[in-house]
Amino acid sequence: MNHKFACRVAIGLSLIARSLVGIVVGQTEAAAKSKLSENVYKNIQMLKGIPADELIPAMQFITYSLGVECSFCHVEGALEKDDKKPKQTARKMIQMMGAINQATFDTKREVTCYSFHHGSTHPVAVPVVAETGNSPMPAMMLEEHASATPNVPRVEQILAKYVDAVGGASAVGKLITREEKGTIKAAGRQLPIEILTKTHGKQISIIHLPNGDNITAYSEASGWTSTAHGRARDIAKVEVASARVEADLQLPIHMKQLFSEIKAEKPDRIGDREVYVISGLNAGEPAAKFYFDGQSGLLVRTLRYVNSPLGQNPTQIDYADYRDQDGVKTPFQLTIARPDTRLTIQIDEAKYNVPLDDARFAWPANAPAEKPASP
Repeated sequence: MNHKFACRVAIGLSLIARSLVGIVVGQTEAAAKSKLSENVYKNIQMLKGIPADELIPAMQFITYSLGVECSFCHVEGALEKDDKKPKQTARKMIQMMGAINQATFDTKREVTCYSFHHGSTHPVAVPVVAETGNSPMPAMMLEEHASATPNVPRVEQILAKYVDAVGGASAVGKLITREEKGTIKAAGRQLPIEILTKTHGKQISIIHLPNGDNITAYSEASGWTSTAHGRARDIAKVEVASARVEADLQLPIHMKQLFSEIKAEKPDRIGDREVYVISGLNAGEPAAKFYFDGQSGLLVRTLRYVNSPLGQNPTQIDYADYRDQDGVKTPFQLTIARPDTRLTIQIDEAKYNVPLDDARFAWPANAPAEKPASP
């Protein structure tokens, strides 16, 4: 299995709490809280003063916005060097965005790398001609269309239907553990995967590679990941916070507890299905969106965000193949998409309330910590 494929699998899975992740600093979370980016990484110039574990999510946001790999700006094996011109240009662009947001938007982050690049290394200066023959809706029609308020169910109604659809609050409340076995498919390859989940935000994912296992574990407010070679890393707290919706075994009855504010949005469509949409916000910022089938009430998509100093990194998870498992409707297929990655997990076997020791989620014994690389 080549290294690039393994990395892409790792990145994709890390953002659904079923994963590997290569984006975190090699230190305990307690230590990370007291360290800033310039104290952990070398040659930090534009992103000083931010927590160390927020730096790599910021780098990820740049790669997604420009559609590039890390090596576009950095020298492989010596990431702190300034030998490449794109790295110097990136610093100027970060400075420019900061100036625009400060002068025009009262320091609120409205303009980002993606505002200019849209997945291209060079900003597009000329409007793109539509490939289809469909004409845009005239402005007057848009205004009339926007003024028509759809019949949006209240949040309580959407969530009540969801809870009933999966089996009821009583059934969900009895879930203590879940053991899943299946396969993960990405880039034409298929590998065995095990996912063990327990209440209080505990989850461990094990991907069986030809040369060993890659493991990621979440335990409430912390997490770690280890490679097939046994080295372990902490997971950035911003990623742990975002992954809570994936690691919560009783999500249908806990959704309101995960956010400071939750509200219903305009109905949307996924394929030929109408879906109801709920947004979860923390500190006024969107943290996740949930899409529920208008007919069945089941959750069919989650879109969640990892916040970074430069913008939000999105992860979309589509749920399908719902089956009745121990009295609870459970999705046996998950399709995970990020700006540069798409993969599918197919569950073959699932069991609830099997014995599962808390020690499974603890930092692996005798695993050496991996030191952070300078971006």
